[in-house]
Amino acid sequence: MDSDHYGLRCFDRGVIELSRPLPHVVQVTLHRPERRNALTLEGFRELAAAWAEVAGSGARACVVTGGADFSSGADLATFGRDLAEAARSGAGGGRAVWATVNAAVLRDADLEVPVVAAVEGVCMGAGMELVGATDVRIAGESAVFALPEVRHGFIASGGSVARLPRQIGYAAAMQVLLTGARFGAADLRDRGFVSEVVPDGTALSRALTVAEQIAANDPRAVAAVKRVVAATLRGSLADAHAAETREFRALTERP
Repeated sequence: MDSDHYGLRCFDRGVIELSRPLPHVVQVTLHRPERRNALTLEGFRELAAAWAEVAGSGARACVVTGGADFSSGADLATFGRDLAEAARSGAGGGRAVWATVNAAVLRDADLEVPVVAAVEGVCMGAGMELVGATDVRIAGESAVFALPEVRHGFIASGGSVARLPRQIGYAAAMQVLLTGARFGAADLRDRGFVSEVVPDGTALSRALTVAEQIAANDPRAVAAVKRVVAATLRGSLADAHAAETREFRALTERP
């Protein structure tokens, strides 16, 4: 593991890569192309560790990408076995696994660094849950999204069941959540889940451009926007308005 001159601990562990492609911009890359970036338990651990590094990096923006495919979600060939082994170990082992998964897909994180997702190819399950926790989503025109958990007897518990209705509306969210069907990038752009659709193979370059635009702004104002929006989505409207007023005063009344 190496540190760059900004203090970011860059690493390449074979599944998750962390780098700084531009000044003030960090990049998290899922790198397991032979399995369409399916995440094992160890992959989830590495991704959670990467987000901890991003949070303390001093970066002004982050891009998360997966190359030709964003992620097909949890690796069902191994994840169920790992979860069962953790549950048998006792002492809350199963809960610890889910806590790791939630950290990896940013379910509960209040990450002040804005995150731009660059999505190509397959984006399903935990992959789509992670994208749903990002701030700007750039997708290649052939990208395919799905939350297929209901087909396997469980739910998208990494935040999507609670978050998606707030992001794209009740009816649209329920169709995604209840059918487990696949949806195209343009369809989800029209529903409000995807920010922008670009030609295949250009999502990363466009995401880096957007991240660079964000990084050029006042980082205190950007962080304030994120905090207010988080309050809006998680709390009542009154709580959100109070947070909005508090953050505005903090910005306008600073020395």
